[in-house]
Amino acid sequence: MTEARRSATRADDRPVSTTRARRSPAAPQGDRMAELEARLAKLETTRRLRERGRGLMAKVVPDEATHHFRNASRENLLALRSIVDFWIERIDDSEGRSTRRTRRESIEID
Repeated sequence: MTEARRSATRADDRPVSTTRARRSPAAPQGDRMAELEARLAKLETTRRLRERGRGLMAKVVPDEATHHFRNASRENLLALRSIVDFWIERIDDSEGRSTRRTRRESIEID
């Protein structure tokens, strides 16, 4: 660690801690639980990065484009599933335990 960083101070001339304070193993369990509960409450009340990102995307990207992106993601996952199914069947064939049954069924929705 550099000397400049060790001697860094805040605007009110208090030293800035450059390492995280560590709790001693002998600290009471109740204090630790209270600290964790407080941190959890803080996390639950602040907007998450994901929510902020969605809000920004809603302002920039039209709903129709979002719908297309979602469908494209679904199609990519279906393509990956078909590749995985192919290789599973191929492994089963090589081991002589393939059931050769139809795994998918088309269901029409009215």
